Amino acid sequence: MKLINIAPQQHDKPVGNAPLRRRDPSELPRFTLDLAGSLQRHLDLEPLIDQFSRSVGEFVPHDSLSFRHELAGHERVIVHGSAGRHACSYQLTVEKMSLGTLRVTRRRRFDETELASLEQLLGAVVYPIRNALLYRRAQHDAVTDPLTGLSNRGVFTEALPREISRAQRYDTQLTLLMVDLDNLKQINDRNGHSAGDKALQAVAQTMRACVRDSDHVFRYAGDEFAVLLIGSAGAAASEVAERLRKTVVEQAPKIGTARPTLSIGLATLRTSDTGPKLFERADTALYGAKQAGRNCVCSAD
Repeated sequence: MKLINIAPQQHDKPVGNAPLRRRDPSELPRFTLDLAGSLQRHLDLEPLIDQFSRSVGEFVPHDSLSFRHELAGHERVIVHGSAGRHACSYQLTVEKMSLGTLRVTRRRRFDETELASLEQLLGAVVYPIRNALLYRRAQHDAVTDPLTGLSNRGVFTEALPREISRAQRYDTQLTLLMVDLDNLKQINDRNGHSAGDKALQAVAQTMRACVRDSDHVFRYAGDEFAVLLIGSAGAAASEVAERLRKTVVEQAPKIGTARPTLSIGLATLRTSDTGPKLFERADTALYGAKQAGRNCVCSAD
């Protein structure tokens, strides 16, 4: 996980709803202790950073406070306020765990007293940030396949009826692709399971890159994937499925003597479809693609 930097921002008055009157520095020790207890109630980073920014403003007026961290390879930034010219950043670490970077900015320079106050206040936020990051990581891990980084089967099980309900309510189109990675057993047997893992990762990355952000890709089971194409049906959905198949053939690296290919079953939502019915039709179409010799697209429609 990347470090989170804090950079102070300066305002002529404290950000948000902070009082215009600055607190006396003699209040800082007790205030910091109370703040630490209050911040511990947050497991969501956004309100935690918001409250911390407002609290800091009672001693150190600033224009912005931001927190930068990384989750599952993706950098995330939470910003409260608008950045000023002068900044100070803090790399936060707790018990050898790198948290991220906290950054505070404002239009005029910070004096030594303000920097000392800010550094004392940081002691109130590091453990709440640590707890919030651990909670967010646990949430992410619960819905993510650890090998491919795709959403897992549990997420698919919840997403399928939700997207069907949405499509039926708003009279929009929806297509389900069930996808099988051909030759995975052969790759594992001849080159080892680490080679099979690399094939799964390469295919997952290629599939995610071939669909729109509004579409959803899931790892369903061992060598199977599921794709929900939102707002797509007919020729458009078939074109996406064929593009997935061709891109894997062209771009997925050859492993030993085997090259990963995809068998794809396609089913477009019908008025009478439930989740199980749509899934069954796509899965039957996938079986048809396998029976047809693999590395092809078969439609249930």
